[in-house]
Amino acid sequence: MILLLGETAAAREISECLNSRRLELMRMQMWSEKTCLHLPSLIIDASPPSSTLKFASLRNWCEQRGVPYLRLERPETIIPVSPLIYSVANWEEALLQLEQRVSSLYQDNGRLVTIFVTTGSHQLESIVRSSFARFARIVVRVLPEGRLVQKCQDMGIPPRNIVAMQGQFSKEVNRVFFKFYNADIILTRDSGSAGGTDTKISAALELGLEIVLIKRSTANLGLTVYSVHELLDWVDANVMRAT
Repeated sequence: MILLLGETAAAREISECLNSRRLELMRMQMWSEKTCLHLPSLIIDASPPSSTLKFASLRNWCEQRGVPYLRLERPETIIPVSPLIYSVANWEEALLQLEQRVSSLYQDNGRLVTIFVTTGSHQLESIVRSSFARFARIVVRVLPEGRLVQKCQDMGIPPRNIVAMQGQFSKEVNRVFFKFYNADIILTRDSGSAGGTDTKISAALELGLEIVLIKRSTANLGLTVYSVHELLDWVDANVMRAT
């Protein structure tokens, strides 16, 4: 049995291709050892880059049991050189950078600083509860799921500051969103062109907005491929031949 992680477009494509090969497949968004009643022959991780740390324990579990863990990783975005882009290594550094930029912009402009968050609701509470939040207006873009919208509202974000839409978005659409909400700072992470990082950066730079960019984690991902085609070639060579 192959265990497929993720609800991305790539995961859906992989699922269709594996089903056409008549391979036994189980799809999951979350994982715990209790959910694996039988030892899988392969685990495919097609989750977004933000889930890398979430599945760290699963990678260790696979290593201990000799189960191949195959990660589909999006190629990194080519980031343009600009003084408006503040690249950071992790969420903690992002919060520190936001604190500095919000403080500076608030002093310069004498008004609330609008942070347009494109990293979803995960870890959003740390921004809402931060010391700089009182100087900021937080706008968040999340998937159009009731539980995510409710989660944002429970944190105190009003409906007018919640954009519930599914991307990816073109540069033009991002530009409209950023301009409509009078964004000052865009918070995003490098999720590759498949995640629309390039279009978000292009739109923000065109509007002269600051960007706090969380770079890709350098965690050990084990077996790694960079396209669905490459992943399927690996499956054909290592799984299909063994069946």
